[in-house]
Parts: sequence; C-alpha cells; structure tokens
Amino acid sequence: MKKDMQIKLLTDCPEHIPHLAQLWYDGISKHWVPGASVERNRNKLVDHLNTEQLPMAFVALHEEKPIGMVCLRKTDGIQPSLTPWLGSLVVDPNYRGRKIGEALIDVVKVKAKSFGHEKLYLLAFDPTISEWYGRLGWVVIGSDSLFENDVTIMSLQFS
Repeated sequence: MKKDMQIKLLTDCPEHIPHLAQLWYDGISKHWVPGASVERNRNKLVDHLNTEQLPMAFVALHEEKPIGMVCLRKTDGIQPSLTPWLGSLVVDPNYRGRKIGEALIDVVKVKAKSFGHEKLYLLAFDPTISEWYGRLGWVVIGSDSLFENDVTIMSLQFS
C-alpha cells in the first residue's frame, strides 16, 4: 500500500477536511468525547492548517482519496508539561492492516524532530490500542483522565 499512498500536510489538501472530520468522528470522537460532532471536528481541523507551527495535521491519500490522518499538537488536553503530542490517528476501516498508521506516525516523528524534539506523547482512550502502539516502540508512562474517561499516556523516544 505504501507505494500507492501519499502523505501530505492538511494545508496542501484542505478540501478533504469534511471527509476527515467524519472519519475522525466515526473512529474516535463519537466514542470518547462528550458533545462531539462532525462540525466540531471540522473546526478543529481548520486550526491544524499550519506548516511551521503546531497544531498541524497530515493526511494519507490513496488515489487522491483521504484514507487516514494524524495530528501533531503541543498538547492533547492533559499533562501540559509534556510536549509534543501525536493525536487523532485514524485510518479508514477499509484500509486498516496496511501499515498506514505506522507511516503516519513516521511522518509525525520526522516533523517533531525537525522542531527539535526527541520524544512524542500520546493518549489512548481504548486500553487495547496501547498494545498496538507498544509493538511500535511506545512505552506506557502513566495514566490520566480526559472527558471522564481513563486514558493511558504513552511516549516514544526517537533520535
């Protein structure tokens, strides 16, 4: 799949915001975020239309169709002393199992490193997702709560 896929900054393809907002809603926010809506996600993605400052978003495209996304943020709503955060990683269910999530994480690592960071953080609402991240080298460093949900906090050291 990787050879058929492109990853672009959201600023290079803002026309995909409506589709990505729906994908984000269906895959993450409707399950975990009180008051979540596609419209709210759309507005948040507009805030991610940056190239040299956080927050920013990256889009995975297959034949110019958005099939996944990930964000790089200063914070993700908890632990403000930890920065930056990988957030909102979501892949279209029809494209899962093709290493798209891993490719999106790699792009975020490169960008975070270009900003001088050597570590990323993330939060996992679903306890089973931390196992997937663990296989990619992420380490559980604690827990917290967000929107009245227990979350696992993980970090990834890179250089």
